[in-house]
Amino acid sequence: MTSPRLRTIAITAAAAVAVTVTMGCGILSAAGNLANNISAIGDLADKINKSEQLTYQADYRLDDGSTVTVAQQPPDSADVSDKGRFISRGNVWYLCDKSTGSWVCERTSTEGATPGSAPLAAGMAGNGFISAPMAVAVLTAAAIVPHAKVEQSSDTIAGQKSTCAKVSNLEQAQQNETEKLKDFTVCITESGVLARFSGTATAGTKAKVELTKYATTVDPALFQPPAGAKINDVDQLTNTPGPTKS
Repeated sequence: MTSPRLRTIAITAAAAVAVTVTMGCGILSAAGNLANNISAIGDLADKINKSEQLTYQADYRLDDGSTVTVAQQPPDSADVSDKGRFISRGNVWYLCDKSTGSWVCERTSTEGATPGSAPLAAGMAGNGFISAPMAVAVLTAAAIVPHAKVEQSSDTIAGQKSTCAKVSNLEQAQQNETEKLKDFTVCITESGVLARFSGTATAGTKAKVELTKYATTVDPALFQPPAGAKINDVDQLTNTPGPTKS
């Protein structure tokens, strides 16, 4: 069985493939649709950008029943589960893994890390977890696919008023894919925090991340490596945590 983490990565990749396939065929004829789609998601992107200085702690449930806690108190942030943890402490990153039974953390300076290390590592903190910036990036990529349909709606998730955007009609842009992305939905709270990410493939495969609890205060212990963890200093984050169960 494909793990929820791999299914989410596949859904993310499918959106990127859709953009690549369609950039050279039909993009001009779909300019009007593109403009409408970009306008529809602009509000979500603005909210995400404004949340960068927000202090909050959020709990999420994934489609396999596991949980991830996200904490942010600038300049510190952390994505935490029972078997994976990504911590950003100013100029230092930690990537911790407990898939072997004991906590092992990689520590690196942000000065020597590649730009893509942080979002990738953060996504590995949970079994299928996707961060708010990643969710909006996928949404933006899919929105520029010709004939893609973007629908906006409102919802209240974990007590937080949220704006949602559903992108559908993506199958035709993935002709060479065995399992095509059918649609996905991204919901962002008024304060700019991810409230929901869900995706459905044509074969019925699904991935989902949903906010279950939100607070404006943070447990400072979340910004520390787990007690007793072995710390290895590295030039680049290379550790790949296994599936998490909370």
